[in-house]
Amino acid sequence: MILINRSKIPFVAGILLAAITTLLTGCGGREKDATVGEVKAVDVSVKRFEQDLFSDSLLHGSRHAFLRKKYGSFYDIFVWQLTRLGDRDSIRIDENLQAFVSDTSFMAVYAATQSKYQDFTDYAIRLSAAFKRYEKAFPGKTIPQLLTTISVFSYPVICDSQHLAIGLDMYLNPGSRFYPTLEPPLPAYLMRRMRAEYIVSDGIKGWLQSDYAADEAQSDLLQMMVSAGRVQFCLKELLPEEADTLRSGFTEEQMIWCEENEGKVWSYFIESQLLYNKDMNTMMKYVGEGPTTSGFPKESPGNLGQFIGYKIVQAYMNNHPKCTLQELMGMTDLHRLFLESRYKPKR
Repeated sequence: MILINRSKIPFVAGILLAAITTLLTGCGGREKDATVGEVKAVDVSVKRFEQDLFSDSLLHGSRHAFLRKKYGSFYDIFVWQLTRLGDRDSIRIDENLQAFVSDTSFMAVYAATQSKYQDFTDYAIRLSAAFKRYEKAFPGKTIPQLLTTISVFSYPVICDSQHLAIGLDMYLNPGSRFYPTLEPPLPAYLMRRMRAEYIVSDGIKGWLQSDYAADEAQSDLLQMMVSAGRVQFCLKELLPEEADTLRSGFTEEQMIWCEENEGKVWSYFIESQLLYNKDMNTMMKYVGEGPTTSGFPKESPGNLGQFIGYKIVQAYMNNHPKCTLQELMGMTDLHRLFLESRYKPKR
């Protein structure tokens, strides 16, 4: 996932990385169940970048000029970061773009995305409904322009200050003929999620992470877990109709294992004195993607820290029923959030 932090220097996170701001003195305001709510009227607006990119019928002169005018900052990300078709001063950018859309391999990928996602309306409706809830929960926050694109098998979700783009080539189903040809090979635990049902959850998660992901360089494991859990809690509020497996990326069996072993997992973190560990390699064992989590049975999911973080945030919100999503996501002292959650699972 490529996440462009909308308030700081842009940063990039790895493929499907579920890496997972005002200091509060207390949580007041609206009741939690009034933070979001039913959405009856939804405006659907989606721009199809990949269709414009491969189309000649809409061009009146320069492909570069046409796309940059219509897509602005996202076009720059596509050309300079995703495809590296040239630098900003390149006089050959139109020539490079034409070569890209004429390449038989890229044409085949484009054809596959259009065969599966010629009609993107259903996903646009569901994403728009989530952003209606987001708009209500976070008044004044930017609502992005929704785009579809091809990401040359790099990123499923791309965010900048104005756009949320879905890389359709990352959702062609695990059996797609393209995926086995990629180098380095995609691990099975990632490939299993490269299907249409993850589009909506991945899109909203990416937008939330681009604003609220923890600063890895300044965080300990507890902060990383709570940060990831906070995104999961917010995601559940914004997408109440989505399954927990889609929001978390865990399988149903992994979700069951987590629920049955919550106390043991927490005891492991406590007894191993891991909560305040700041070593990046150590932290990523518990909040990074993987087929399973190091130190736990093979039935456990990767990113097990996300599950514990969610449970901590859930406990905090249960103990602070008037705390709104905006207040929750704005908290900067995540150690304080943990202490005030009074989280203590049964052993």
